[in-house]
Amino acid sequence: MFNKTPKEKFIEIIQNGNLGALEKVFENFFADHIAMIELLEKQGFNEMDMKSFILENGDFIQERQNDLFIELGAKILGHEG
Repeated sequence: MFNKTPKEKFIEIIQNGNLGALEKVFENFFADHIAMIELLEKQGFNEMDMKSFILENGDFIQERQNDLFIELGAKILGHEG
């Protein structure tokens, strides 16, 4: 498990995770995601702005994805304990 990427570790955690822990963590994650999108739209940003940002900042997005894989994996494991 030590030589796996954050994404691979995360997938392993969700494949073997407790269903209740997975449900709680993903409900919270999706609520945060929806709130952020709504706040951005209220500020005048739209889906095209988001897609442009992703294309222009691929390395940064990859780093943040890895951070999220680690964070969500830790939250899932924390709910199981």
